[in-house]
Amino acid sequence: MITEVPAAEFPALRDELIALCAQAFGGPPWHDPPSRSIRQVDRMLTAAAEARGFRCMAATDESGALTGFACGWTDTFCARLSSAADDIETAFELAELAVAPVHQSKGLGHALHDALLADTPTPRLLLTLPVPELRDRYMRWGWRVLDEIVMKDGEMPYALMRQG
Repeated sequence: MITEVPAAEFPALRDELIALCAQAFGGPPWHDPPSRSIRQVDRMLTAAAEARGFRCMAATDESGALTGFACGWTDTFCARLSSAADDIETAFELAELAVAPVHQSKGLGHALHDALLADTPTPRLLLTLPVPELRDRYMRWGWRVLDEIVMKDGEMPYALMRQG
């Protein structure tokens, strides 16, 4: 079941979100250490408290356990990263989309994506690793690559993508 999580209720999911991010992003292509999951979730908690237009959709199984989530908010971060987004001042930014590995490849990620973006303003931006599988998936879902962005020296570049 997919439901919207109000920003005020989002902090109560912290432990479940950290565990899910550690599972979803611990393997390929991210290979994130568990400590990064804590930073990711805490960044989302800050956004839930402070960002305009914060939105989160959560998927749960029959027992109520968190199986996936997608969240985003309206911001200027992505738009400031590239001259390819010069026509954008603010955008709804798809910040995170995660599905527990056991629930992947069943359409849950796409359902969360669509539920999150329903009724959000355009344009929409996201940053993702330029892994062909991820880029192609987002392109099937209506996104297009605007630019590749290197956030830190020596780091793999991210793909800046736009929908709408």
